[in-house]
Amino acid sequence: MTAETTETGSILDTIALEELGAGHFRGRAHPGARTRTYGGEVAGQAVLAASRTVAADRHIHAAHTYFLLPGDTTVATEFLVEEVRDGGSFSVRRVDARQNERVIFTMLASFQADEPGLSHQPPRPTVPEPEGLVPAEELFVGDDDNLGWLRRLSSAAGVDIRFPEPPGRVLGARGEATEPRQRAWLRSHSPVPSGRAEEAAAMTYLSDLFLLATVLNPHGVTIQDPNLQNATINHSVWFHAPLRVDEWFLYEQESRWAGGARGLAHGEIYDAAGTLCATTMQEGLVRLR
Repeated sequence: MTAETTETGSILDTIALEELGAGHFRGRAHPGARTRTYGGEVAGQAVLAASRTVAADRHIHAAHTYFLLPGDTTVATEFLVEEVRDGGSFSVRRVDARQNERVIFTMLASFQADEPGLSHQPPRPTVPEPEGLVPAEELFVGDDDNLGWLRRLSSAAGVDIRFPEPPGRVLGARGEATEPRQRAWLRSHSPVPSGRAEEAAAMTYLSDLFLLATVLNPHGVTIQDPNLQNATINHSVWFHAPLRVDEWFLYEQESRWAGGARGLAHGEIYDAAGTLCATTMQEGLVRLR
């Protein structure tokens, strides 16, 4: 999947929406050659669209998405928001994304007003801090295919990437199996304006990065393998705390299962202070032809 940003590199510029009417929004088409839309873009836009239809004191705490058809980057995407329920504390919204009169994506999201409650979380994994790590590109010196992939990703997604340890892609390119897990420090190139809805949408945009790669690690296969067919089937995000994606955050990822040409990956997103800000789960097609 590909990601496209504007010349400013801002995530919010990429997922900006035009309001066409009550619960009706449109995301822009991208210039250039036709490619498959990056899933995180559509999901981030859906979060932003749904957030604009709830009371200002309610913030998203869960988003469950299904990718039904490949998106086309050269076609504008329309988002239709259905107000499923507004209760005393929670609101639920359904969002359908459409291109060429076809639904390509659907999301069910829940929002809640802030309130106190029981609280616990796991400690953030102990890894080297990003400032002491080399830029990700240096891990791929001599590996032109992966180096090109990483540079395109970093530029297109508008994000800096630093790996605390070499990712499975490095060894997988040589056909070596690795553990089904990886970690990455991420930070957007450009500032993201503060606002709970905007921060959640930007987090959703970046939460789609790398997850399915963890499924491939134990099999010595990389996303770029010409015999691999891969696509996100569904993707869920549980939002625990606000996160500024223009500051370094750690994305811990692990796959516990693969089978039937599908794989399941789990992620945890921590800010630099160690707060668990989000949990993710993704199921994807991983079919070797």
